[in-house]
This record gives sequence, C-alpha cells and structure tokens, in this order.
Amino acid sequence: MFRNLLKRKSITAYRLAKQSGVPYTTVSDLCCGKTKIEKCTAETVYRIAKALDMTVEELLETAEFAVRETSVPGAG
Repeated sequence: MFRNLLKRKSITAYRLAKQSGVPYTTVSDLCCGKTKIEKCTAETVYRIAKALDMTVEELLETAEFAVRETSVPGAG
C-alpha cells in the first residue's frame, strides 16, 4: 500500500504533498486506498516519484507489487 512506501521512505503524507506540489488530498487519497497511483495523471506520478527520489517506473512497480501482495490468492 502507498502508506507503507511512505513509511519506508520516512516521509509523511503532508511532507510529500509539500515537496511534490501534489495536493494533500490526492496524497491522502493514495494513502487510504481511495485513489490508485495508476489512475493519477502522468505529472502527478512524476512529481511524487521525484519527491520520493524514485523513477516513475520504480514507483509504479512498487505500487503494483503492493497490490499483488494484498490480493487474495486465487482471486483473479
């Protein structure tokens, strides 16, 4: 989940919003699972990746991996 990524990077949702220029509500929605990173605009993904010191590809792969880990086995 996105929240776990922020914990690993030692950054709060508020700090990520400030550093990336992405609205806090968007970052918060990502953290609580209301929004998925794949549904964000390319600019939003780029800004978040840059603020987390990641490439866009790394960010999307990390998000995809987190989704797969939380999926129910055999449901798909």
